[in-house]
Amino acid sequence: MKNTNKRGAGVVFDFNGTLFWDTEYQERSWDTYLAKWGVELTKEEKLEHIHGRNGKDTFEYIFKRALDSDEVARLTEEKEVFYREECERQEVALAPGALSLLAHLKAAGTPIAIATASGRTNVEYFIRKFDLLSYFEREHIVYNDGSIRGKPNPDLFLLAMERLGVLNRDTVVFEDSYSGILAAENADAGNIIIVNSNNEKYEPFPYKTIRHFDEVDRTGDLTPPFAR
Repeated sequence: MKNTNKRGAGVVFDFNGTLFWDTEYQERSWDTYLAKWGVELTKEEKLEHIHGRNGKDTFEYIFKRALDSDEVARLTEEKEVFYREECERQEVALAPGALSLLAHLKAAGTPIAIATASGRTNVEYFIRKFDLLSYFEREHIVYNDGSIRGKPNPDLFLLAMERLGVLNRDTVVFEDSYSGILAAENADAGNIIIVNSNNEKYEPFPYKTIRHFDEVDRTGDLTPPFAR
């Protein structure tokens, strides 16, 4: 799938682990939730089947059976209550340098979006907690509504690009998870920047890796044509 709109360069951010460094909160809330159900997953299983995936894929893997949309919604919200409680126990903030970059992009008139595997209740929580509508149009915050295939499928990124009206090759994607990076590749994003928020190893990928958004070259990394 290719976008045919032409509005110049655009930027799409993953949220969890990218704009919001919440991996430890996610891990603790998942551990609490899995323990409630008597389920144990390895780190590798979490990387493959939880992080960046949609709820249906994740919970069907956990419970080893097909689930309908109502059950997925119920299980997702059950888990996310633990997650939001974990966040409320912390002094949370957006990632280092994120606000400065977002302000720069807004001032430059660059179309920006979020493409997250989070569900609606968490997205509404993030919007309130971080005042996201000061930077993003609501329709440019794309999330898992239960009808979109999860990463590594490209659907979330493609929908974000479509709403921004930008071409795939003119889009920069910021991601932290393996499945998200693969999704950005599958969406034919022109440039991918890896946000290493959790000291992971990204040797399989040839992309620039940052630990602070001030490391982004605003005249190079964000200006097409991009080199992949």
